[in-house]
Amino acid sequence: MVAIQVSWNITHQEVNTEPYNPFDEQQGEISQIEKEYQVLQDQLKKACENYEQIKLKGLEETRDLEEKLKRHLEENKMSKMELDWFIQDLEREIKKWQQEKKEIQGRLKSLKKKIKKVSNASAMYTQKNDGKDKEHELHLDQSLEISNTLTNEKMKIEECIKKRKEDYEESRQRAAAAEVSVLENWKESEVYKLQIMESQAEAYLKQLELVSRDPAAYPDMESDICSWELFLSHVTKEIEKAKSQFEEQIKTIKNGSRLSELSKVQIPKLSFPACNMVHPELLSESCLPLFYFSMI
Repeated sequence: MVAIQVSWNITHQEVNTEPYNPFDEQQGEISQIEKEYQVLQDQLKKACENYEQIKLKGLEETRDLEEKLKRHLEENKMSKMELDWFIQDLEREIKKWQQEKKEIQGRLKSLKKKIKKVSNASAMYTQKNDGKDKEHELHLDQSLEISNTLTNEKMKIEECIKKRKEDYEESRQRAAAAEVSVLENWKESEVYKLQIMESQAEAYLKQLELVSRDPAAYPDMESDICSWELFLSHVTKEIEKAKSQFEEQIKTIKNGSRLSELSKVQIPKLSFPACNMVHPELLSESCLPLFYFSMI
């Protein structure tokens, strides 16, 4: 005996419960269809299990990337504050050095005038008082003393200028290193954002490929896969473009430019492709906001 499920409205009618062999156009056609249906059910079950595993793995990777991104953002903020403090100290040192340089130049000018005055006086006394050797020798000694003083002062000034130049160069190199560090942190932060989108798009493509074995149940599968592949390619290109732009700015900083003189690297805001309707038995969660990334 074979149990048959029928509508409640026709329970009073007779139903043919004979085997379906006479209705087969070919021998075993219905049995073959049932086998194929069972195989499709098994494939669907396996695809759903794979999807859950990919989903969990994607969530773990996303959490790890978000933690790294948060840590880099904090480090970037601290580096920016330290850079601002350092630049302020450097500007104060430069102003102080310029003031000292101005004072030293004034002293040099004054000494030169004094030497010129003594030299003129010495020449005048020599012409008028050729017989006054003692007085001449006195003025000569004064001139030599002033000359020696000027020489010593000049040597001190040159050493001071040299030291200030060395301090300035050291400060400039430290500032450049700090700005390079800031750019590297910015680079890692922005690239992490794009890499998160890239990993999410790859996970979604894998899921689409798992359910693409039944095109009749999901007629828009080929179009969706094409859209997501184009989106993934675009994200990959943006990652390489961002890396190249940051590396170019880092190179520019190392060559002597200031970070404030450079334009900020522009990272475009990307959006995932629109999700088409999917058969609920094949992919019940394919359009859930699993892959939406709100930190862009």
